[in-house]
Amino acid sequence: MSGNKPVTRPTRLHGLLTQPLISSPVINWILPARLRDKDHNDVAFIGERRIQIKEALPSGHLQDVVEKSDLEGSLIGAKVINVSTELPWESQARSELEPPYDNDNLPPQLLFLATDSNELLFMYCSELGDGPFVSYNRPLPRDVNIADKYGKHIAVDPKSRAVAVSASRNFFGVLWLEHPGELQMQMAQGKLNPLESENFFQVDGDILFMEFLYPKDINDKRTILLLIVHRLGTTRSMVFEWDEASTVSRANPKMTSTCLPQQDQLPSMVIPLAKESSYLLITTNSMAMYTPNCSSRPMRYPPIIPDAESSEAGLWTRWARPSRNWMYSQRYDGIFLCQEKGWIYYLEFGNDGELETQTSLGQLHCDVDTAFDILDMGHEGGDFILAAGSQGDGGLFVQEARDHPRCVQRFLNWAPVPDAAVIPSNTSGLFKDTPYDHDRLFVCSTSASGNGAITELRYGIEAQIGVSAALGGLSSIRGMWAVSLGARDSIYLLASDPLSSLLLHTTPDMRDGITALQNDAEMEIQQTLAMDCTPSGVIVRVTEKVVHFFFPTAFYLSSCIQHDPLVFVTAAIVDGPSSTIIMTTRSENGNFLHLLRIVVTEGGSASLSAHEAPYPLQKEPICIAYQCWGDFGSIFLGTSDGTVLSFEVYNETGGIRQHVDTRISVTDTAQDMSKAIESLAVIKTLSDDRIHAFLFCGLRSGMLVPFEIDTNTTNVHGDPVFGFKCLRQRAPRHLGQTSINIKTHNKFAFFTCGDDFWRVSFAPDGDGFDYFLSRVWITDQNCPAYFPIRFSGFDLVDVRDKLSRTITTYMFCFADGQLLVCSLDQEAKVVPRRIDIPGNPSKLTYSDHLRCLIVSYSVVQIREMPLYLSRTACVEFVDPDTQSPVVSNDMNLVTQGLLPWRPHGVAGEKITCILDWMPYKDGNAYHLIAIGTSIGLPHQPTTRQGRLMLIQASRDAIDPEKITCIDKHTQWFNDPVYAMTAYGDSLIIVSGKRFFTVSSRNSQTKWVRNITGVLPSPAVAITMEGGLIYVTTSRHSLVVYKIVNGDIVMHGSDPIARDGLSHNFLEANASQSDLIFVSTRGGAIRTFTCLDRPGDLVPRPTANLPVSLIKLARGCKPPAALTSTKTFYGFGINGSVYRLLCLDAKEWHLLRLLLNICLRDEAICPSLARRHRYLDAISQVENSKHIDGNILARLASRNSKYLDEVLMACNKSQFKDLTPDTVHMFFEAVQDVLGVYDNHTQAVFSWLRNMLHIEI
Repeated sequence: MSGNKPVTRPTRLHGLLTQPLISSPVINWILPARLRDKDHNDVAFIGERRIQIKEALPSGHLQDVVEKSDLEGSLIGAKVINVSTELPWESQARSELEPPYDNDNLPPQLLFLATDSNELLFMYCSELGDGPFVSYNRPLPRDVNIADKYGKHIAVDPKSRAVAVSASRNFFGVLWLEHPGELQMQMAQGKLNPLESENFFQVDGDILFMEFLYPKDINDKRTILLLIVHRLGTTRSMVFEWDEASTVSRANPKMTSTCLPQQDQLPSMVIPLAKESSYLLITTNSMAMYTPNCSSRPMRYPPIIPDAESSEAGLWTRWARPSRNWMYSQRYDGIFLCQEKGWIYYLEFGNDGELETQTSLGQLHCDVDTAFDILDMGHEGGDFILAAGSQGDGGLFVQEARDHPRCVQRFLNWAPVPDAAVIPSNTSGLFKDTPYDHDRLFVCSTSASGNGAITELRYGIEAQIGVSAALGGLSSIRGMWAVSLGARDSIYLLASDPLSSLLLHTTPDMRDGITALQNDAEMEIQQTLAMDCTPSGVIVRVTEKVVHFFFPTAFYLSSCIQHDPLVFVTAAIVDGPSSTIIMTTRSENGNFLHLLRIVVTEGGSASLSAHEAPYPLQKEPICIAYQCWGDFGSIFLGTSDGTVLSFEVYNETGGIRQHVDTRISVTDTAQDMSKAIESLAVIKTLSDDRIHAFLFCGLRSGMLVPFEIDTNTTNVHGDPVFGFKCLRQRAPRHLGQTSINIKTHNKFAFFTCGDDFWRVSFAPDGDGFDYFLSRVWITDQNCPAYFPIRFSGFDLVDVRDKLSRTITTYMFCFADGQLLVCSLDQEAKVVPRRIDIPGNPSKLTYSDHLRCLIVSYSVVQIREMPLYLSRTACVEFVDPDTQSPVVSNDMNLVTQGLLPWRPHGVAGEKITCILDWMPYKDGNAYHLIAIGTSIGLPHQPTTRQGRLMLIQASRDAIDPEKITCIDKHTQWFNDPVYAMTAYGDSLIIVSGKRFFTVSSRNSQTKWVRNITGVLPSPAVAITMEGGLIYVTTSRHSLVVYKIVNGDIVMHGSDPIARDGLSHNFLEANASQSDLIFVSTRGGAIRTFTCLDRPGDLVPRPTANLPVSLIKLARGCKPPAALTSTKTFYGFGINGSVYRLLCLDAKEWHLLRLLLNICLRDEAICPSLARRHRYLDAISQVENSKHIDGNILARLASRNSKYLDEVLMACNKSQFKDLTPDTVHMFFEAVQDVLGVYDNHTQAVFSWLRNMLHIEI
């Protein structure tokens, strides 16, 4: 990626930019909801601040569709509203709606959400609105206490006549929906305003549950709402009834209240049943069915105990009602019941409401405490179960008849996160000033099952492996091509090595596997140079000696055309849509460019025709790219000396005209770096009635060189017309030290460089700088730690499903000696790679000396004493690139010499901190690993001691992959060891609230026996920099100490006591002093400067985030488009990751102006703009110096024209306080930061996208 770079100037911290990189993976709700139209089987995955829409494919897998993460509050409730709802026992015939609103293109369902910002949100997907979602916000009353704010419970009437929302106590409201015909009319126009009227009510007590009940039968027109309310030790069921025929009754419903029996006082679930307006009330040890008319006499059933070995029923956490046919629904109401450990039961209730059968379906083997639902896939042989939990993975399960659930797709969850580490990429760049390619983010995550993991959080395009296969004798693929014959449901793949080619056939669902059709090894045909498929279905491939025509539907028509024996084809390309072959040849007469047309006769035979004689070339090309513009096309040839030869082809006549050659310019490179162009690719897009295009050159030296293709030309009269003008080179990117193999696919280009896979895309409204690189990550669901390490060839093909018309992109690649068939996502997202750990990890750090991760984890051991669990802490060294799970440290195997010894604790001991220490003594460096622990005394459970272990570790001289370690020193302390840091050849230990030092006998640093400094509360993080000790404490934020004459004394502190979590230090440079970032509970990030001054520290700037960051870490790669040289990352315990960037005064001023515009804009910040709350938000930005990158990302997702329209709308109704002076100030800020004096908004968008682009 390249873009506008800021003007170089001295930097000083004046602001802080925070940007959410990765959202929390926790899924709170999974709701099947057809939000686009009835033909797309969509599923909504709803997290804390993110909504993902996936589509259920006929293959039984979920495919990403769209994501929404710009919510202004956390989601606390989610339901689905059915438009034109029918009850389960009613006819399934379609409702009689007035045309044209009975449209299959309209979504039959809406998403109904509640946020903690006191709002209700209704939404669906549409191409008519401003963005992929059309939404309606309904602010809720704020005249209640903060603890009583609305949104704790929401419910939807079974007939979708109303929705209800309640606070945690005392208050609830019923919002009546518009008629389904009115809703569909709004959706047909791309609008939404679903509410007709609303009524709010008050009850006395804590509202535990709220559900709408089903009417008794078709003729029952009542709307029935059930509330379970607890007050003063008594739980009551309160039933509110509204008569549909009376609008007046909406304000005065009929209410019936009944006291529940003692055993039902604290229910865990309330399930409305579709029969007799009844409901099922479930506790940990009972299950009872109630009806509104007989609430005092429930029908009670024995508790369900899923595990035969358990004496307790466990906690039933979720339920779901599956979709059944009309005949079944006439007789039964089926309910899936799920327990927290994944046990599933199926309950059937008859027409009288009684439980008739209950069936155990087995266990999902995942934690289920948040999301659970049943997906209707039209599969008559079983059900598809969607499940997820707050700890551990979720998944899509198939429940076949008379069989246990089987997982077909995993939903990876790396939360909760106790610790994290940022390490540099192993790939070294050739430029000295860019030693690392990207930052690698690792987190350790715990699981309810007791087996956690180390997860690498990557961002990019996921390619998930579906099938892998060996290709026989082909071991070194030089080229690969794939074509799809959609009408015949077939995919043809050609793999070629230097000596032969292999043609394969398969289908999108792989139902018949992969079949080899032709192998050219016996025919003495050389390596294939190019292949494609013509519109008539003929597969054409070119080798050095022959052009081969293959007819998939008629093998007997296949034929070959031999080249002249004295002519050798050096490069070729087949353009299937235009039935064109372009190739370059070498002979005694020189090098020539050939343009050939493929002609297929009515009889089926294929031949070649040449309209023009071969065009002579002065240089021998290595590669070819062709782009058709309509009436003419462009041919680009890449040579070994870094020259791009450009030609214009007139498609009607076949005439060729050469343009001026373009030489690649690569500065600041090694003299021996090759400029040979290995591959070429063109991507283009249409914007503003203009074609924007890029030519990318992949060099053998690992350099990607982009050229903007200028197509703005004029005719003889001076009028602007479309045509090739010239190539303008943009900034190159060095990505490796091996050849780049790049190919075009649709509006993207994909390329490999060594063991890295990339996608390049172009922003159509940019100024030529806006091209972006995204990593392509190949994943294997069966091996979550897998990643390929050697690519040989690849190609991509699109397949459209006949029923849903959904396009799926398949990627074929040859990696690690295997052919991998992958399904490729369209949008970038987080792609985790997980290394399984035989326990729950707690601490994670990286050793530069060992080049590995050091992780501590605890293993649960069951003692002979009943219900007594003992946890043992272990330490392991993990290679970041390992593809195998960590092996448990079995002491028996260690004793036998089968496993190396690893540090471990005694029973009940916890590892609290790990330090990778490299002390220097007498000019020599020594490597040690310091481990601090906390251990409880045997008969004093409230008293704990601490232990320090010094471990010497090194790589084995015979097998460098192995790490051996020995115990060098152990020291006990009266209190737990909470944190430690290094000072020269000494360690500074925090045990309890006191400092201790550990050093060798002949240490150069001398310490007093009793340290003076005492901490106000236990430490959570400690850093030593420049003679000052920075300590983040658990209750008193940041405290600074100073070393004076071998003693540690207080120097300064944050005057306000805050619960500290983590900190990170940024050393001073020529233009700014030392500064430190401190995170505290509640989501606050504070930056302290002027640290050398004693006394109280003043934080400036301050950022308030929606999640508390338990770990702050410094990255290795400098941020793009900013003057700052350091990037910081913040990790939340919920798995989210934020990026923190320092801003100087001019950058902050420009971003502040942009943010103020966004806060006023109803399309970007609807909750703030509509109620003039943006005034407080703008004032808060001024005071805190915090720039919210999440809001700026919403602006960056649009285009520069949108910002132009906003700036032109100043002084108007929507932006009445955006004055011309503010606009002029904005233009001046753009000039100060970017140094541009025209096309200001275009330059700002290029710079903003550059800055917010994610590369991890």
